[in-house]
Amino acid sequence: MHKSQDISHWFAQIHGDATPIPTRERLDGSINADVAIVGAGYTGLWTAYELLRARPELRVVVLEAKFAGYGPSGRNGGAAIAQLNGSREFWAKKGGGREAAVRMERAVQQGVDHIGDAVQREGFDCSYAKNGVLMVARSALEMRGWQESIAADRAWGFEEEDTRLIGRDELQSRVSIKNGLGAKFNAHCASIDPARLVVGLAAAVERLGGTIYEDTRVNRIEQGRAVTGNGTVNAQYVVRATEAYSGWLEGHKRSIVPVHTTMIATEPIPDELWKLIGWDRREAVLAEHPFLHLQHTSDHRITIGGDDPRVPYLSGSKTSTDDHPEQRLQDHLRGQLVKLFPELAEVGIDHAWSGVFGAPRDWAPSVGLDRQTGLAWAGGYVGEGVVASNMAGRTLRDLILNDDTEMTRLPWVRKPGRKWEPEPIRTVGAQVIFRGRLWGERAEERSGRPSKLLALSNRVAGFTGHLG
Repeated sequence: MHKSQDISHWFAQIHGDATPIPTRERLDGSINADVAIVGAGYTGLWTAYELLRARPELRVVVLEAKFAGYGPSGRNGGAAIAQLNGSREFWAKKGGGREAAVRMERAVQQGVDHIGDAVQREGFDCSYAKNGVLMVARSALEMRGWQESIAADRAWGFEEEDTRLIGRDELQSRVSIKNGLGAKFNAHCASIDPARLVVGLAAAVERLGGTIYEDTRVNRIEQGRAVTGNGTVNAQYVVRATEAYSGWLEGHKRSIVPVHTTMIATEPIPDELWKLIGWDRREAVLAEHPFLHLQHTSDHRITIGGDDPRVPYLSGSKTSTDDHPEQRLQDHLRGQLVKLFPELAEVGIDHAWSGVFGAPRDWAPSVGLDRQTGLAWAGGYVGEGVVASNMAGRTLRDLILNDDTEMTRLPWVRKPGRKWEPEPIRTVGAQVIFRGRLWGERAEERSGRPSKLLALSNRVAGFTGHLG
């Protein structure tokens, strides 16, 4: 059994600190279905939800090794941000041109609103608040980077209503960040309580007639069936929605590797400190060097997570995430929080937890369906999965129903990229790449100039940048 505080602050808010999280019944024997979905995170649940809304008569079964939301869906920072890994140039190449990349980006932006529509329609109590995201600059180099990013947005046809540059005075009037020089503001972002969203989504799938089996680990997927230790689900379509946990499936150890992360949540912050900080609009906040993501929660805390001062890949693609994060990782995040907000030096930390996100070899997600075998897949979001998983659910719905739609014509409908290198090459490569990125970022911070080491590390990794 898993205690809620070991999973995330978000689950602790639902179940309390000491209560083991209850699970649904496990699969017992073999059954038949129209669609079998492996994984009850956002991707699997959005797919089931969209299929059942479109075709209520379908027999949809979701199989989950732990419980709904156990993985990244219940552990993330709660920013539904219109950002997707893969640069505009990458998606233009995959989709056949500039227009395809623009369609891809617009679909990501619209995904934020699709989540909001579902929240309103189903009454999900997940504190959805579409207030945008501030991508903060704390150095002249970072500010120049955001200026160039805004110029690129305009060149690709995105307007001020999508993104705009905010100067120092406006930033400080919105969020009083120490040394904040300005920010890029992206209007297409909502803050959410991620665990309440995934719990509500699972309940909606069941209301619509879907079946979710928990504590049911799938060992392998093949044409026409998903095989577990307790029985087999025979289905015309089998969907792999396992993201960072794909290595648990036979033959998928090198498809997507898990990258480890840490998050902390403060105790509730007193009103007098909020008056000093500002942040009344509850925008999500991103910062660089190191990369950080923050949320002003609906219960008046701050959550913060981001890059760890270590190599966040464990040899053999291990996905153990229930251990309490090392104290040095917690101290690192607390130190970064106080660097941003010195006023919070005496505020306590209530929760700390670990998680993983999935990274494919080309660092960009894919969605697809092999019509000959009936095997479908989605994932590889590289930490940008809150919106992407909703998009994937709608894309898989249309692929499975054989509907030619805007979603099925997006450039991410493609075969997955090549697999990761075998061990020990994978571990050695991760050490070299992540340490190169860390040293490169530190060099940029010291010198105020772009780091050749950082650029080289990204190139060696195959990192394709961000769309949005």
